[in-house]
Amino acid sequence: MQRRPVTDNERDEIRRRHTAGETRNQIARALGRSASTVSRIAADLGLRFEGGARTAAATEARRLDLAALRRDLVERLYLRAAANLDRVEADAYVRVELLPNGRTVRIVTDAPPAQDERHHSHAIGSYVTSAQRLADVDAEGESRGASMLDRLADVFLGPTNGGDDEGG
Repeated sequence: MQRRPVTDNERDEIRRRHTAGETRNQIARALGRSASTVSRIAADLGLRFEGGARTAAATEARRLDLAALRRDLVERLYLRAAANLDRVEADAYVRVELLPNGRTVRIVTDAPPAQDERHHSHAIGSYVTSAQRLADVDAEGESRGASMLDRLADVFLGPTNGGDDEGG
């Protein structure tokens, strides 16, 4: 059985219907072509059906929402790091200690005790590292193929695969 050639009109129709949000199968039925033919032509035209063309706008909106959320988290993490550093570098360091009788006492010193400074230093490092990893998600783009959940897990838990594979 000989295949009939794809016309320029069919290519235009595929582009128009894809833009209108029709699925690959809907376009194939409308044109009397196989879904694989429509997929091949769409690929030649630079069109993708992943998740269905009708969901492209919602997917893009979600991607933009997540990018905005990451930017907000980055800013908040840097603010927390700065607040911890400000507390350590303040002229007076205030801490509250629990007494054996269950009461608390407020202690003001010139500098934090070594243990408190270590805790603040660790927190500052964690905040800055997490902020940088979140910023890297946008800098890398979506090219690695790992899901957003994988990337967020890496940000907060560290890489779980030891860096052996390329993601995903």
